[in-house]
Amino acid sequence: MLSTTTEYALRIMIHLAESDGEQLTSETIAEATKVPADYTVKVLQWLGRARMVQGQRGRRGGFRLDCDPRKTTLLDVVNVIDPLERIIKCPLGREVHKSKLCPLHTRLDEVIALLQDTLGEMTLQSVIDGTRGPSLCQPAGTTITVSARGPGATKRKGRGATRGRKKKTASASRLKKRVRSR
Repeated sequence: MLSTTTEYALRIMIHLAESDGEQLTSETIAEATKVPADYTVKVLQWLGRARMVQGQRGRRGGFRLDCDPRKTTLLDVVNVIDPLERIIKCPLGREVHKSKLCPLHTRLDEVIALLQDTLGEMTLQSVIDGTRGPSLCQPAGTTITVSARGPGATKRKGRGATRGRKKKTASASRLKKRVRSR
C-alpha cells in the first residue's frame, strides 16, 4: 500500500532522527538507508519543502531533521510523499455502488483507514525507542557507524563507554566490503 518512494522517505527520516541533529551528507544517508543516492537527494528535497528536513550547502553542508521526532508521525511523512486516499466512491463507476461501496472496496477502505490510524499514532521517536538495535533493517552481523557522542554527551569512567547514543562498530567502508564479499 505504500509506494517505494514513501518507504525511502520513512527510512531517511528515521535515520536523521537517530543522528541527534548531526548534519549528514546525502551520500551518508543513502548508504545507511540503502536508498539510491540520486533518489535520496530527490526525497530530501521533498522533505525539505515540507520543512521536515533542513539542508545546508557547502563544505560543511548536509541534511538534518527540522521537525520534532517526538511529534512527527509516520503519517506526516507519508502525506508529504504520497498521501493515502480513502475510497469514497466506486472506482469502477458502477451505478449500483453510487450510494454504498461494494464489499471489496468497503474492505479496502477499512484497511486504508486502519493504516492511516496506525501510522498517525506512531512518531519517529516511538519507532526508534521501540527497537533493541538499529531502527533500520541491517544485514545479519553488520553494524553502521554513527557518531557515538551527541551534543552534551560525556565520557563515563571505565570501559570507555559514552552517555547518550551507543557507538556502532563497523565503518561504512568495511560494511561495504563485508556485503560485497558475500
